Amino acid sequence: MTQGVLEINDCGLRVFSGTDEVLDSPGVAVIDNQQILVGTAALMRARSHPTQVNNQFWRRLSLESLKSDNARCRHHADLAYCHLQDIAEHCDLPQEVVLAVPGNFTREQLALLLGIVNESPVNAVGLVDAATACISAVAPRGVHLHVELQRHQTLVSRIAVHEQAELDIAEAIGDSGLQNFQDAWARVFTDAFIMQCRFDPLHSAEVEQQLYDLMPQWVSRAMRQGEVMAELDDRTAKVSLRQLQDACAPILSRVRAMTENLAEENSIVFVSHRWAEIPGGAQLTGRIHLLPHNCVALSVTKHWEEIYSETPALRLVNALSAAPATEVAVQINTAAETAATHLLFGHRALAARQPLFVYSKGNKLNITPTPPDHPAATVTNHAGRLALRVDAGTRLMLNGEEIAAPVNLSAGDRIGVPDHDEVITAISVEHYGA
Repeated sequence: MTQGVLEINDCGLRVFSGTDEVLDSPGVAVIDNQQILVGTAALMRARSHPTQVNNQFWRRLSLESLKSDNARCRHHADLAYCHLQDIAEHCDLPQEVVLAVPGNFTREQLALLLGIVNESPVNAVGLVDAATACISAVAPRGVHLHVELQRHQTLVSRIAVHEQAELDIAEAIGDSGLQNFQDAWARVFTDAFIMQCRFDPLHSAEVEQQLYDLMPQWVSRAMRQGEVMAELDDRTAKVSLRQLQDACAPILSRVRAMTENLAEENSIVFVSHRWAEIPGGAQLTGRIHLLPHNCVALSVTKHWEEIYSETPALRLVNALSAAPATEVAVQINTAAETAATHLLFGHRALAARQPLFVYSKGNKLNITPTPPDHPAATVTNHAGRLALRVDAGTRLMLNGEEIAAPVNLSAGDRIGVPDHDEVITAISVEHYGA
């Protein structure tokens, strides 16, 4: 019997079979008189049909009446049910599913969710707090934070880890979700097209839809290369990573303030994989660890017997056995470490005020401020901290260990490739005098 996880997050409902992600469906609905579109199909029409969009139904899950001429759309619960039906049509659901839910769902919302699930094709056999699950398998003893990006807000959960990892508190930060970041990016790209091409992408709903469809690719390219040439409707505009980072800064500062308020002196801030796609997200705070995209599925698999319910009446599990202290090894960046300012390779020290690119040519490592055809990694500067982002499919070493997720660099860190002695060293250059 196949086992899996359904993660409830309005950025995207994610279905895992075992530890493999098989579907990611955005929490968006487009409703007209005849039909209800949900997921990716709805997202691709959301900007061109703005009056028909509802992207709040998971966050505001309730039986509160909605104004709609569609008989299938009486309230947010109807849209949630449609979404569950849709994911069942787009993937083979595991035969037994654990629901991983956000910590800010109320008792009423959890009860309503279980009622909806019981009427859907999802065979739910367990209910677990998503943040607790993610933290339990990887965190050392202490009090730590889990930071999850949702569509309209960020959820910061404080987890106490001793013999068990247990949810202490979950706080939502409004106006700091994926939608807020995307709207900030849209303003940057719109301004660039207006200034450079005298073209306003928001002049029509259809072009605005294209803008939002293409933005994730543009932002990802800017994070790899330091800038991007955005092409839209036969026009091209140049946007730098720094512009996108500046647009994200006010939102990130609100999230950072909440983490500082909830954290203790030795707390580690565990951030979900979604933050790796946000410029500056992987440098949210000093003591940070970026979780893998399937961490919730890995943890549920490990704790299956603790979460599994023998009866149909599911109870919320918000405390799980913590990983043995001897098995925990978390790579973090601490505020006490000296921040790197330059990269040293051979006899050259390059200041990282602008993006720098690590690449390999003929099995020889090199670094350049000019984007190469096939960069192995990109080093960017955000708020005075250097971040190393490895390109997909590249094998890169940091201090002798292979890495894949973005990390902050500290003075003394060594970047290399497997089976080669050459390294690029992160250093801190201090300035004295006037």
